[in-house]
Amino acid sequence: MSFITSFGDRLFIGSGDLLRTCRIGDETEPTTFIHWNELNPERIQKPDFDVEKDLKTVEKRVILCIAHSNFLTSHGRRMVAVGTNEKQIHVFEYFVDHNGVLVKCEHIVTSVVPKAPTALTFDREDAYVVVGDRAGDIHRFSVLNGSAIEMAGAISMVLDVAFTPDGKRLLMADRDEKVRAIRYPSTYVIDAFCLGHTEYVKTLAVQNNDSIWSAGGDKMLYNWSIIECSKPLRTVDLSEVNGPIRKISINLQQQKLAILFDNVETIVIVDIGKEPTQSVSVNVSNESQFHDITSTGNHFVVLGRSTVTLIDLITMSQTIHPIDNELIESLKQTNDAVDNLFKNVTHNNQQEYEKGKPKSLRQLNRSAGSSTTTHRLLRRLLPLEPFLLSFLLFYCYIC
Repeated sequence: MSFITSFGDRLFIGSGDLLRTCRIGDETEPTTFIHWNELNPERIQKPDFDVEKDLKTVEKRVILCIAHSNFLTSHGRRMVAVGTNEKQIHVFEYFVDHNGVLVKCEHIVTSVVPKAPTALTFDREDAYVVVGDRAGDIHRFSVLNGSAIEMAGAISMVLDVAFTPDGKRLLMADRDEKVRAIRYPSTYVIDAFCLGHTEYVKTLAVQNNDSIWSAGGDKMLYNWSIIECSKPLRTVDLSEVNGPIRKISINLQQQKLAILFDNVETIVIVDIGKEPTQSVSVNVSNESQFHDITSTGNHFVVLGRSTVTLIDLITMSQTIHPIDNELIESLKQTNDAVDNLFKNVTHNNQQEYEKGKPKSLRQLNRSAGSSTTTHRLLRRLLPLEPFLLSFLLFYCYIC
């Protein structure tokens, strides 16, 4: 698993157990953001679930998801949340000087989730980290003390979570072809079900408080209104691309939306500011597969198998940011935590039922016929001596 996120001109890259950071426009290689041996054991919280579990031990820590906080606080605090295969959510804070140089990074808290995390995001006030997991549950963790509560759930794996800009609605996409908009923090109120996808919904992008985009395994890009969710506002059919949609990222400044596909060397950039939408295909230099994409300023930043590439949305020029050999090797070797999100439809219960039905009916008829024959025999034997009748009945029973 490899991911990229951004805040301003600073990028954060997670790959395997590596967590790197760098600045856009800086010609130096990314530096290590945090060393895992710097985690403070006293800040690792025990789970507040019904059945407490010991911390999961793994052979190698692997980053499963990453997110940056929304705002820069008055005292310069920024935060990064990282979910790992240890079923843990680590929150770090960092500070930069007036030149944008990273001067301090500190581990704040670690919370434990019941299942492996699949997606996470900060709420609008950056007071909580909201996490979706493989069991279909949504938990919320305090960045101050790691206390946790379960907020919502689905019957299938949660694949993405996001907030509307006003922070009043939490959006969740799942493996069961659904997008939900639920009120936050009153998550028992569901404001919208966006139904239309025919395969899993892998990724979400938020345009404004009412307009959201979704995409996934059916290669369809849908634009939804939360208020009027009965059908998509706009549809972009990408079925000609030979691969399911992996990630979408929106650039509000330029009104562009970028689409990554699994095992496809082409990126599609859609102009969502025009009606109907217009799209253009972009090939990234020296790359044939991609891990992730993020948006910042006038750029999309693409994380490939061996490169970090900046796409300027004004000139459409590409710039490759230098990265170190250790990170390149990790990008080449990491794979998705779940390699196939499509449902198993090879077994058809209805066909099995129809196939076995005639056989079951024949068995029932034979049983009914055998029972009728036995009753007729008993009626004939009733005039016999009681001892002989009892013997015959016992013989029929044991046979």
